[in-house]
Amino acid sequence: MISLEEAIESLATRVQSALKTSFQHFVRDKKEKVNIIVSFLGMLELVKRGIVQVEQASHFQDIEIETAGTTVPKYG
Repeated sequence: MISLEEAIESLATRVQSALKTSFQHFVRDKKEKVNIIVSFLGMLELVKRGIVQVEQASHFQDIEIETAGTTVPKYG
């Protein structure tokens, strides 16, 4: 079982190196449900800290994760 800190560090490292990934791609090697849940909580913590931004097109679709600093500015 992975710890929340390990999940946060692993996801942050992956997103920083790839700039963008999907949640499904990130957890593809995790077989146990508890590891997937901990990874999801780690993703939420990174969103809370402003390190990543996430987007989900619709219910039950994959979650796209990208570094917060790589988005195109939106002018309104």
